[in-house]
Amino acid sequence: MELYQLKYFLYASKYENISKAAQELRVAQPSVSKAIQALEKELQVELFERNGKRLKLTYTGRVLREKVSQVIWKLDELPDELGNLGREAHIIKLNAVSAVTLLPPIIEKFKKEEPDVKFIITDQREKTDWDVCICSAEPDTTYTYGVELLKERVFLGVSKESKLSEKRMVSLEDVRNENFILLPRGTVLRKLADVRFRENHFLPKISMECDSTHLVSQLVSGGMGITLWPEYSWGKRADVHLMGIRETGFYRSIFLLQQRSSETAPIVRKFAEYVEDYMKQLKSGG
Repeated sequence: MELYQLKYFLYASKYENISKAAQELRVAQPSVSKAIQALEKELQVELFERNGKRLKLTYTGRVLREKVSQVIWKLDELPDELGNLGREAHIIKLNAVSAVTLLPPIIEKFKKEEPDVKFIITDQREKTDWDVCICSAEPDTTYTYGVELLKERVFLGVSKESKLSEKRMVSLEDVRNENFILLPRGTVLRKLADVRFRENHFLPKISMECDSTHLVSQLVSGGMGITLWPEYSWGKRADVHLMGIRETGFYRSIFLLQQRSSETAPIVRKFAEYVEDYMKQLKSGG
């Protein structure tokens, strides 16, 4: 019993017509007829009742169709499924929780090397369905499957129009009366702020909380207040001045995390290595 004979039989049973089966299979009509006859001879049963060109399954034919249909149809679908797996091998699910401003040039350069790659990008802290995650962490944090990309200082960012823009370094006491625009509680940068402020007995005057780093930077550049501004991952703005903080401990880490699996696509590993190399150049000023 040959696999192609069972396949031809299934198509003939589907259409109850040899011509239509042959057309669907893209083979000659006699090939289908001979395959079915050979199958019947081998099994020593009749699979169809024949009435001219019309076919009707016998009871034995119905039993055979039920036994083999799922297997044969699955085999028919296999090329498409394998093709989809090949295409999925060029998909990278990137969860960009932090360092968002650094990612566009990285992705742009990577796609020049790998034009067929497709990125699915999210920015959700709770999300777990990703291949690579870029996230921030408090000082001295470690991850089993994480690589520290950056350890960056955290500055105070003010509008270039502010009188404070003349200063390169300030203490927290110098900004006691300034309006602070901070990320909401629960974020790494806010946790850092709360801990360091408390350690230095500093109570900031918080005028706004905002969960969009882009909007925070816009508000600061417009002179609406000051904020904590990470050295690398928020980028530089011509209309925002960064001041160092005299009090110690104002820094955080940026990590790259990968889902560890033997099935990790090579394109994902390559992208992770590419990000690491890019960040090394950034730290060295390259």
